[in-house]
Amino acid sequence: MNLTDIIDKIDYIDYTKNNDDEITNVTNDSRKIEKGGVFVAISGMEFDGHKFIDKAIANGANTIVVTKDVTQNDSVNYIKVDDARVAIAQVSNVVCDFPSKKLRVIGVTGTNGKTTTSSMISHILEHLNSPCTNIGTNGTFIAGEKYETPNTTPEISEIDKILKLSVDKKIDNAVVECSSHGLYLHRLDGIDFDVAVFNNLSMEHMDFHKNMENYFDAKMILFENSKKKIANVDDEYGRKAKARFEDAYTFSLENESDFRAENVELIDGKMHFEIKNVEFVLNRFALFDVYNSVAAIAAVNLLGYELEDIAKALESFTGVEARFEFVKNDMGINIVIDFAHTPKAFENIYKSVPNDKRKIAVYGMSGDRTSEIRHEVGKISAENDVFSVVTTDDPKFDTYENIADDIVSGIEEENGEFIRIKDRKSAIKHAIEMANEGDFVLLLGKGQENFIKLKGNEKTHYSEKETVNEVLDELRKQRRNCLR
Repeated sequence: MNLTDIIDKIDYIDYTKNNDDEITNVTNDSRKIEKGGVFVAISGMEFDGHKFIDKAIANGANTIVVTKDVTQNDSVNYIKVDDARVAIAQVSNVVCDFPSKKLRVIGVTGTNGKTTTSSMISHILEHLNSPCTNIGTNGTFIAGEKYETPNTTPEISEIDKILKLSVDKKIDNAVVECSSHGLYLHRLDGIDFDVAVFNNLSMEHMDFHKNMENYFDAKMILFENSKKKIANVDDEYGRKAKARFEDAYTFSLENESDFRAENVELIDGKMHFEIKNVEFVLNRFALFDVYNSVAAIAAVNLLGYELEDIAKALESFTGVEARFEFVKNDMGINIVIDFAHTPKAFENIYKSVPNDKRKIAVYGMSGDRTSEIRHEVGKISAENDVFSVVTTDDPKFDTYENIADDIVSGIEEENGEFIRIKDRKSAIKHAIEMANEGDFVLLLGKGQENFIKLKGNEKTHYSEKETVNEVLDELRKQRRNCLR
């Protein structure tokens, strides 16, 4: 494949051909360019890719895609385009030979539940002897092997490489978590979606989308590009999705729908429910996980599998890392790690804890969340009788003090109980020390991430699981010393 092969299949303003070399890869990261690569210079929110063109050429790029006039190297091809994000998608799809057309691809979007729903879909298909790649927040899983990916929805060049590798490995399906950023920024352009799932929509990413309608419109890009669609009509925006796309299938627990969970009951720590008179047993006890499972069941059913077979496959699903994940301990305390980082997700977590159990939550909020979202998280915590240990999450370009002030304003509005402890490890230790046997200590926000952003977007190593286990070890040593 060379420049001519690509030019014939993409939108461009002008181009300069200085070589006929083989083109083998494409990226917008000059550090990842390999010999024979196309470097797409994207002017992003933090960096302008045009400043890294020389580095990309030095690393092996033979073709450069730009939106600005630049000084040209007479041995390199140049393509000028109107939108670099659209261009990288078009070029990537061509270079990778449209791998999504050779798989069944399921897209999952919504504010909450994307990771669990996607993991359930992948689990069910795998147990129905139909291998499935899973691309999302917790990384990418291909044939049982994990690959680290930086975003919930990676760049299209990364997604195409993952899908191409999946085709090479004879995998039949791929499920993709589709974030609003990923959809809006063209990271999924050209992906051939067979089924799209819309779970729900609640306040999130207002710094980027500005209002809920823009946020919703970004999510609906997935529906616009999918053969079959399914929406949660218990959710206000799910009903709007159905109104906009009349051919969409629906799922629910409360309202009439194509896939409605009925006779929902918690028995011995497991959720039991029926869909179209087929009984399902879910090894989870939260109501929001029933919604996630119904979405997954519907998606797999729309791929052609029988509900009875799906029910058998779902029985062995036990959960996802850092999604209401219990931490083993010898103190009789229910310590839970969860990635919750939106007001609705916090509320769902709190309502999943038995009413007779005390709730202590350790959390902060990201520096790029609006003050309204921070206030709402504090308010919801107080409304649900949660003792809040307000700590550091990812302050980024803001400060812990500003973020905590916003959270506390919500707690105080509802006369809630709280303490501020800036250092996250100290906050976790305080929460565990104040807990009694049977209490729930909820560690919210960081989840499975292996970093914390204390200054800008610079990543410092941090693991919630490692930290809580360090705290537990320290407390065990303290107890042993007291017994001497």
